[in-house]
Amino acid sequence: MADSPEDIKKSIKLYLIIGAALFVGTVLTVMVATVPAMDIGGHGFDKADMILGLLIATAKATLVALIFMHLNHEKAWVYWTFGFGIFFAVAMVALIFLAKGDPIEYEGFRLGGPTSEAVSE
Repeated sequence: MADSPEDIKKSIKLYLIIGAALFVGTVLTVMVATVPAMDIGGHGFDKADMILGLLIATAKATLVALIFMHLNHEKAWVYWTFGFGIFFAVAMVALIFLAKGDPIEYEGFRLGGPTSEAVSE
């Protein structure tokens, strides 16, 4: 916590720097998605661009959590709780991808739309 005026000025300077970094990260994310010169994969928005955008978003979320949510000065149990939350969020996304890769099919229809055989008939 900042108690003296010097500490407050130092904190404000840190918050402004982090705010500028978040702004630059947002601009970079938009540029990766829209500007052809920032296209790192194939032509257009593809998997490589998505991964880069998600890495930038992860860095921004880490800055917000550590600095603005003051997680950089917490006790170990807070980190464990935060880590479990991240783990379960990743597990839920993995389950969604597993369900997408192995869809439920019933009499020629796939959950979310018909299969290729049902469409071709």
